[in-house]
Amino acid sequence: MDLVWFMMQKGQRLDSFTFATVLSACASVATLERGMEVHACGIRACMESDVVVGSALVDMYSKCGRIDYASRFFELMPLRNVYSWNSMISGYARHGHGEKALKLFTRMMLDGQPPDHVTFVGVLSACSHVGFVEEGFEHFKSMSEDSSWACCRANGRNTELGRRAAEMLLELEPQNAVNYVLLANMYASGEKWEDVAKARMAMKEAAVKKEAGCSWVTMKDGVHVFVAGDKLHPEKDSIYDKLRELNRKMRDAGYIPQTKYALFDLELENKEELLSYHSEKIAVAFVLTRQSALPIRIMKNLRVCGDCHSAFGYISKIVGRQIVLRDSNRFHHFEDGKCSCGDYW
Repeated sequence: MDLVWFMMQKGQRLDSFTFATVLSACASVATLERGMEVHACGIRACMESDVVVGSALVDMYSKCGRIDYASRFFELMPLRNVYSWNSMISGYARHGHGEKALKLFTRMMLDGQPPDHVTFVGVLSACSHVGFVEEGFEHFKSMSEDSSWACCRANGRNTELGRRAAEMLLELEPQNAVNYVLLANMYASGEKWEDVAKARMAMKEAAVKKEAGCSWVTMKDGVHVFVAGDKLHPEKDSIYDKLRELNRKMRDAGYIPQTKYALFDLELENKEELLSYHSEKIAVAFVLTRQSALPIRIMKNLRVCGDCHSAFGYISKIVGRQIVLRDSNRFHHFEDGKCSCGDYW
């Protein structure tokens, strides 16, 4: 963004690909305010109607949690290409609006726009988020692309199907850590610790390293990033005081730690402690140390675990604030103890 301002001050004319690149950067870290600043620059540069910029704007707004803005802008686009349709379909899927995603896919077909593999991944993702198993299989059968196997785990919560899909993914992408993590998480949710250990060993033997999990929030003073058990933040004392306070209040409200999501065969007490210091919980505690009534927006680079998902429901009710969490899979909007996904994701 600073580079964009510098180029504009020097009288450089920015083309559509420059705007699209900067918008993509804003979307990747979910900095809504910066993305809106770029949008404003695009309007001043008369680039808003460009199909490349328009598609990037739809993608940015959906990834920054404003699916309403994304939808509104998509409908205003004078021209659309496959990237425009894909951005909107994937956006609806990411926010759990499966029916809207499928209706838009039908509209795309009627409009004469041929889909690509990204389109189908968006459609399958939409089906998985809302439990449209039969519809998902119908679309799956119409495909030949191998990337579709990544969407199989959630459909029907079928462990055997998930195992087969994971094995297919491992054959296709043996160096992709996500495939090993999907398999390990699936076994852990069923408390199959021997299988979890085997998945981890296979990952180790393949010399594949898992991406470190982290969560981040954007505040007025910048972006704050947290990892599990983070002790490096300068405000760590107040953060952990708030976290302990939240844990007490959650337990009083009926919260029970879901220890099956601690992916190690540990003693119960150790599992509970491990879960209580996940990065997204530290992030929400940090935000709550600041005085504000605005919705809490947290981004995470990996999939949220079931325990943190449950905890965020309790926290939203305890503090009386909406919590918007974007993980690697989708958006979760928590309010008054409930999530927009209906606990199906």
